[in-house]
Amino acid sequence: MKNSCRRIAALMLCIIMLLSQAIPCFAAESEEILPHIDIRGFMNADIYEDMNDPESEQLWPLDVKRILKAAGSCVPSLAQFAVNKDYEKLTESIVPYINELFRPLMCDNYGNPIEEKSGAYLYRPTYDEVMENPKLSFTYDWRIDPFISASRLNDFINYLTDELGFGKVMIECHSNGGVVLLAYFARYGAEKVKSCCFSASAIYGAGFAGELVKGNLVVDSDGLIAYMLSAFDNSQREELLRGLMEILDRAGIIADLSDFVNSIVESSHDYLFQKTILPVFGNWLNIWAMVPDDDVEAGKDYIFNRLLANDGKDHTEFLAKADAFTNEVRAPRERLLKEVNSKANVYVFSFYGYTGIPITTDWAVMSDGVLMSADSSFGARFYSSVSADEFEPGPYVSPDGKVNGETALFPDQTWYFKYCRHSLQNEFLDEMAQTLLCSDEQATVETYEQYPQFLTYNGLTRTIEPDNGTAIIHPYLIQRAQNLAKTVSENIFSKVKSAIQ
Repeated sequence: MKNSCRRIAALMLCIIMLLSQAIPCFAAESEEILPHIDIRGFMNADIYEDMNDPESEQLWPLDVKRILKAAGSCVPSLAQFAVNKDYEKLTESIVPYINELFRPLMCDNYGNPIEEKSGAYLYRPTYDEVMENPKLSFTYDWRIDPFISASRLNDFINYLTDELGFGKVMIECHSNGGVVLLAYFARYGAEKVKSCCFSASAIYGAGFAGELVKGNLVVDSDGLIAYMLSAFDNSQREELLRGLMEILDRAGIIADLSDFVNSIVESSHDYLFQKTILPVFGNWLNIWAMVPDDDVEAGKDYIFNRLLANDGKDHTEFLAKADAFTNEVRAPRERLLKEVNSKANVYVFSFYGYTGIPITTDWAVMSDGVLMSADSSFGARFYSSVSADEFEPGPYVSPDGKVNGETALFPDQTWYFKYCRHSLQNEFLDEMAQTLLCSDEQATVETYEQYPQFLTYNGLTRTIEPDNGTAIIHPYLIQRAQNLAKTVSENIFSKVKSAIQ
């Protein structure tokens, strides 16, 4: 009897011990289910006439009927231009239609939307909805002051942690989403953030924004060819497009198109910027937040001391808001990032393998098609996308020799993805980001065997694989650099023209 009692007591004790161990496991498991906030990039969110009513008129994306109407309105002006070749008159005639098309998205000289109630609608999920699908989208108005978006992000995070009871959040930001997130960190700290991933982030600026505010827009035919080719690089359509682009290039069509656009800009430069570029983009504070550091003062001088010097409007408040971002985010950027890294797990994804946007003379830099890769990596060094130069082999040097990550702000927490375009969304990327964000400890490029520091996107299989060191130089650009016979292109054009006639 005593032995039976002892056995029963021992069995009960074992059960109690197992339960006592299981309770923390269940608790730990529930703590791992944290909201995963996704902050996408510039122009990514829909803009509504009433930001609190997703049933109200949608201002962005632009309605197809409105676009076609504006395009149709420009036809008579283009027809007249074909006769008189008057670039100034063409510009003056089409500007009103462009402005009318974008008018609902414009902001005033204080940086506030002219449609006062307009903005992005943000849905607040219930606790059960978060538990069912923890990945949440933080939508924001990509026109306005990043600090306003940061304030709304703070409210959203407080809602999830304080009202719904989640301990912390995980955040993945892409492109301009990084600007919003860093503004949030500057104002509210990182205490409620477990981990964050900066994917192709624009916090070091975007070259196109700098050129825009400085008035340095020019279409480069070489850059245009490289950019259009890269849109289909490493895919089944690559050879077809390559052949088409070669025909258009040899026929002089691309050069003619570039010259046409540049002639319009050159003949009516200040007028075009003052009447079209500025009203549409110039008062978007988010554009100014993406201007590279070295371009801020030159941009302010061009726009506010030259173009808008006598417009009769007060721009003091707008400039004060832009300066606030510079003082609180831009200037202390690296200190802020290091502070965040001391309180949360930080990860950086940088994409490369493409030329820049061909609206600047600096198109040959290594980029993801939008952002310079050196910026999105927080300071790594890259060789040009059209250069044969390579870095010497080393611990942070890519197999293709084009990337040296030793100088990046977080060299062991930065991953590089070759042939990944800026806007690429991929299951592998999502899974990798999720794995890193959920890691209890700070993961590095050595933590997961399946996630080496250098990876490449295979457009044929739509998969991301370890980089095997394939060449980065675009074959077509090498061909172009060899100056393929100009006489051949002239002959082809002549034959095509004769065939048509």
